[in-house]
Amino acid sequence: SITLLKNEDAVLPVTKEKYKKVAIIGEFAIAPRFQGNGSSEVKPTRIDNALDIIKAEYGDEVQISFAQGYNLTDDEDFSLIEEAAQVAAEADIALVFAGLPLHYESEGVDRTHIDMPASHNKLISELAAVQPNTVVVLTNGSAVAMPWANEVTGIVEAWLGGQAGAGGVSDVLFGKVNPSGKLAETFPVKLEDTPA
Repeated sequence: SITLLKNEDAVLPVTKEKYKKVAIIGEFAIAPRFQGNGSSEVKPTRIDNALDIIKAEYGDEVQISFAQGYNLTDDEDFSLIEEAAQVAAEADIALVFAGLPLHYESEGVDRTHIDMPASHNKLISELAAVQPNTVVVLTNGSAVAMPWANEVTGIVEAWLGGQAGAGGVSDVLFGKVNPSGKLAETFPVKLEDTPA
């Protein structure tokens, strides 16, 4: 189901021939949102995270750095962006894990907007300003607005991949697997583009 939405200048896949230093940015890389909220919740036997898997599977090939970038419990906390921008600037490529926190989507609750948290959007724009090879990996259960879409080089829609989803995302980013998913719904540029 992982869908490649943008891949300018063949920024992906990440290979040791193209990139020596890879920055992993975003709390979703260490605390993934892997399922929906409500009656779909299950108790996982374990939860994989992208940072650990990328380090384990590709750490011998590339140098990996990490920055949290945002706080999943505070949408307006911008205090972690400066450090993340520095980490991204010192790398050859930045993989930014961002999207919709659990409290944004739930069974029985309609969303009043299609925006990601302000901290996620600001982080992505700030990173794109200092790192030309910025790839956004989206974690979300439904469409989101991407005001930074023209600023970044790559966008990967990873959806909610389940307890082992991080391994699938890592395999796509590093070229083991082709991201052959297709969008099952339209992503409006902004909410106002949707007549309903």
